[in-house]
Amino acid sequence: MKKIGTLAMTIIAALLLALPAESMAQALNEPYIDISSNAKREVTPDEIFLRITIRESDYKGKKSLEEMQEAMIGALKINRIDISECLSLNYMGSDVSYKLFSKSIKPKTEATYTLKLNDVATMQRVIASLEERQISNIDLARVRYTKEKELKTELAVEAMQQAQAEARVFAGAIGQEIGKALSISSWMNGGEVQPRLYKSRANMVVVEEDAAIEESVPSFGISKITYNLNVNVRFQLK
Repeated sequence: MKKIGTLAMTIIAALLLALPAESMAQALNEPYIDISSNAKREVTPDEIFLRITIRESDYKGKKSLEEMQEAMIGALKINRIDISECLSLNYMGSDVSYKLFSKSIKPKTEATYTLKLNDVATMQRVIASLEERQISNIDLARVRYTKEKELKTELAVEAMQQAQAEARVFAGAIGQEIGKALSISSWMNGGEVQPRLYKSRANMVVVEEDAAIEESVPSFGISKITYNLNVNVRFQLK
């Protein structure tokens, strides 16, 4: 009989050890406290990809595609852009006209490029140079923050430390202390939405001339990326 009792206790102990920490805490009826916390950060993208489209139709036959491509290259060189590294051709198309029993293909009339830049200041200068050359079909294709992985780690540490500090305050208010973390869950909000390209008049200059007011040319900017890491931690109460 004694052997059976010992065997039963051994089985129960083994089952408890096999349970997850949260279930084990409940099985042992341990007191605990749940804390939710988050850490938030706004960052400026450090990789910016612009889509530049050149169409002969935009210039009504006054300028060829080749001429506008040369103008684009000139604008990039002025701003010291490494063209071989930062500029890539995405698409080049042409119109096709059909005649009786034959067809002739016109020269290329449209091209789309992707330009990679590393900061907003350079982007502003490049866009201004392109617009001076009548190249204004420019879109924000996508952006990246290259240190995203490191940032997520920093936010996780910050959120966990904040949760621990809050748990200590609550436990201390009732004369108790917190012990080890019994369970941890986390999730990330933000970071996946791509910022937009916008014109800013923040640096507006007002000049009075013949009772008229002129504004400086708006500068271009991009919205920041917001990362928001949330954690939920269950601490043991002692």
